[in-house]
Amino acid sequence: MQRKIKAIACRAKKATGNRLLLSLLNKLIKEFGVMTSIFIDSKRKHIAIELDLKGEDRPVNIKINGYVIEPKGEGSLIKISDISLSREWMDAIVKKLITDGISIPIPSKLLEQIL
Repeated sequence: MQRKIKAIACRAKKATGNRLLLSLLNKLIKEFGVMTSIFIDSKRKHIAIELDLKGEDRPVNIKINGYVIEPKGEGSLIKISDISLSREWMDAIVKKLITDGISIPIPSKLLEQIL
């Protein structure tokens, strides 16, 4: 019983963190469109994102198949190593321009809530 309660609490924390992250990221990309979902699998280090971008008739899916979190100052740095997009032209641009991965600074308070 205690295990079930702990699992429910963990899922609630992740859901709250995902909604918070979704809200914050939507503020950053509002001129381009809306992020409709984000799923983080912290055990396998995978992230799945769905975007409704302006000018696109279908959602764009982003898959991150590897990331590392490193401490950095007052927060952390998420280093993304393998990213793919559902639009062939977008995927080609990312693969050509981002050869060394992407590093994104994340404040520690936000990181605690989303992972």
